[in-house]
Amino acid sequence: MAWFVLVLTLVVSYCVGSINGAVVISTAHGGDDVRKEGSGNAGMTNMIRSRGIVPGLVTFAIDTFKGTVVCFIAKMWVLPYIYSVLGYELLRPEYAVYYCAIACIFGHVYPVWFGFKGGKGVSTTLGVGFICCWPTAVLGLALFILMFLITKIVSVGSIAAAISLPILNYFFATRIEGSKYAVLIQVLLIIVMSLNILISHRANIGRLIRGEEKKLQPKKKEPKDEQ
Repeated sequence: MAWFVLVLTLVVSYCVGSINGAVVISTAHGGDDVRKEGSGNAGMTNMIRSRGIVPGLVTFAIDTFKGTVVCFIAKMWVLPYIYSVLGYELLRPEYAVYYCAIACIFGHVYPVWFGFKGGKGVSTTLGVGFICCWPTAVLGLALFILMFLITKIVSVGSIAAAISLPILNYFFATRIEGSKYAVLIQVLLIIVMSLNILISHRANIGRLIRGEEKKLQPKKKEPKDEQ
């Protein structure tokens, strides 16, 4: 039964991650799918460029919140039960919450509800990070904001934050008495999250190297026709 609950938890984490904020907001009330506009990415940045700041921030909130909620519920109630029954070291809630986090991020990038074409997972990584290791998430967010304010390029902030996550997690990961590999396991798991961000930004990295990456410019409101 416990194995079934574990698999179900991972599947639910993936399905919740598949609820893509950009697609939901852009198609609400019969609108066009944002993946058909701009960069084609279903994320906050493309929403800001294509629809404006408010839709972009709502997208960010949805994609962050879903990761926080699914990992919080799993860590507080589901994973402790699984560990108490099965007892395997790698199923400790401190580790297993990362499995749920990765499943949720995977769902965001490859959403089952939206043809397996989603976003890059930055906002969702932040959301799950608040539960996996909140100091790492907060400092990663601070670095993202700092780099964005300096460059006005979202991808620079995302890439810098992704690189910093394993380093930060080394210092702030949960220490478990009697488990000498606790920190190593958590760092390896967060490396998976970082690699997803870096791989999904490979085109951005190419444009940055060529000096072609664009700064963030919100969509301007169209002037109303004079009566």
